[in-house]
Amino acid sequence: MTNTNRQYYIWGAVAVAMLICIGGIAFGLGQTANLLAPTPEPPTPTPVPPVVTIQGIKAQAELSTIEYTAVTEIYRENLPEGWLDDLLGSKEQLLMLVYGDVRAGFDLDKLQAENLWSDGRRVRLVLPAPEILSSSINFNRTHIVYYENNLKFEDNDPNLQGEALEQAQSALEKAALEAGILQQANQQGQLYFENFLYSLGFTDVEVVVDAQIFKE
Repeated sequence: MTNTNRQYYIWGAVAVAMLICIGGIAFGLGQTANLLAPTPEPPTPTPVPPVVTIQGIKAQAELSTIEYTAVTEIYRENLPEGWLDDLLGSKEQLLMLVYGDVRAGFDLDKLQAENLWSDGRRVRLVLPAPEILSSSINFNRTHIVYYENNLKFEDNDPNLQGEALEQAQSALEKAALEAGILQQANQQGQLYFENFLYSLGFTDVEVVVDAQIFKE
C-alpha cells in the first residue's frame, strides 16, 4: 500500500470517528434537554353539569310521602220511626274504634315543565301543595267497643256497621289533618328533594311549595 493510500484510510477513519462523536454528543444533549424540559400538564377535563328531569322527580313520589297512623271513634245508631218505639226509647247503637293509615305527600303528576329549572349547578323546584293521597282502614285492629240493640218492634239494621266504616274513612283523614299531616309532608318532602338534588351534583338548590295553594 502506498503512502498516499495509507493517508486516505487514516483520514477516512478519523472522519468516521468524528462523525460518531458528534452524533453521540448531539444525542446526549437531546436527552438532557428532554430531562430538563417541563412535563406537559394533562388537559383538565371540562366538568359535566348535573342533569335532572321532570320524570326523574316524579319517580321519587313514593319515597317522598309520609304515613300517619290514625284512630277515631265512630258512633252510629238506628232509631225506629214508630211512636211506640220512640216512647219506649228503643234503638240500636254501635260504637266502633277504627284504626287506619293515612298517606300524604305531593301529587307529582301535577308538575309542569316550568316547575323545574336548572342552570349548570343551580336548580329550582316548585312542588304542588301537599295533600292526602290515600287512606285505608286497618281491619286487624278495628273493633266494636259497644253494641246495644233493644228494638222491640223493628228489625236490626244490617247496614249499621257498613255505614260506620264508610264514615270512618273520612274521619281518619280528618284526624290526620288535625294532627298536622300536611305540615309534616311539606317539611319532610322539601328536605327529601333538597337532599335528592344535592346528591345529583347540584350545589345551589332551592325547593319551594306552591304557597298560593298551600296554607299552613
